[in-house]
Amino acid sequence: QRRVHGEWKRSEIRPCNCRRILSVDDNDYNQMVVGKLITKLGYKVVTAFNGKEALNILQAENSNQTSKCNSGNCSRFNLIITDLHMPIMDGIDLIKEIRMLNGITGQIPIIMLSASDEKEQVDQGFEAGMNDFLVKPLTESSI
Repeated sequence: QRRVHGEWKRSEIRPCNCRRILSVDDNDYNQMVVGKLITKLGYKVVTAFNGKEALNILQAENSNQTSKCNSGNCSRFNLIITDLHMPIMDGIDLIKEIRMLNGITGQIPIIMLSASDEKEQVDQGFEAGMNDFLVKPLTESSI
């Protein structure tokens, strides 16, 4: 299942045991916090420091994807956690670009993070295609 506009929907993504999460944030400290929390939950973390870098990682994955998960050598992501404000490409533009990708990569659940929970930003995120929104600082209970 995945969250769409606050409601849980049945996901088209096939089950995968790869346990990989893409963390996108331009701040080293925030990357460290997300990395520690995600690693504690048993996931591997791949980091990108702006939306363009994340999109390059996802496009490479999309071009290499197969119809089945190969847990021994899997490159799929179970989740993307992205910051809102970043240089080069921000979180909103990244989400829009991801949702235009073909295949399962365009369907990966996305959580956007921000230090602010302004309604306009949250609405823009949902309109772009994010699945959920969390306010920083990120905590184990919020994940």
